[in-house]
Amino acid sequence: MTTEDGFTDIVQWRSKQPPMPLDALILPEDTYLLLQAKTEELDPDATPLDLWVALERARGTEKRPLGSAIIGDGRTRGVKYVARVIMVDFDDEPICRQEVVVIGMHGALSELAQRGCETIGVLPLRRMRGGLSEEEYLTALHEVGTRLGGGPRTLYLLEQDPAPLEGPDAQSIPL
Repeated sequence: MTTEDGFTDIVQWRSKQPPMPLDALILPEDTYLLLQAKTEELDPDATPLDLWVALERARGTEKRPLGSAIIGDGRTRGVKYVARVIMVDFDDEPICRQEVVVIGMHGALSELAQRGCETIGVLPLRRMRGGLSEEEYLTALHEVGTRLGGGPRTLYLLEQDPAPLEGPDAQSIPL
């Protein structure tokens, strides 16, 4: 399904293969940066003391403001940029609000457009207790699309994380 909202096409991408080429990827994130944490780096042999030390360290971490975005290098994911949009606060109820999604996505998309990104993949916000429904999330994304005069050309609403390809058939986006 493709719809035209202002200057940005919004495409629901249902294929397991990512649309190519994507310039950027947007990931939903929480105020403590836990949703996109690399779980493969966790020590499977951690002792209770190791876990306690990690929890104490996390407790001292400063929360990121809702509606903000962290934009970084996306080469490890096969794109130019990855934007982590802070839209979930596990310390609040509800944990996610539609207006926060709109503010954060608008800021991230505006910044990515200024950096020359025309095709952007958006990962879904997984359904969590106290969070947004899929319909509310899509409504927020369409609202952002209508506000983006001169924004990116196409937003792909992805079904799953397009992990970078590995091996001899891997294709990367030239930077």
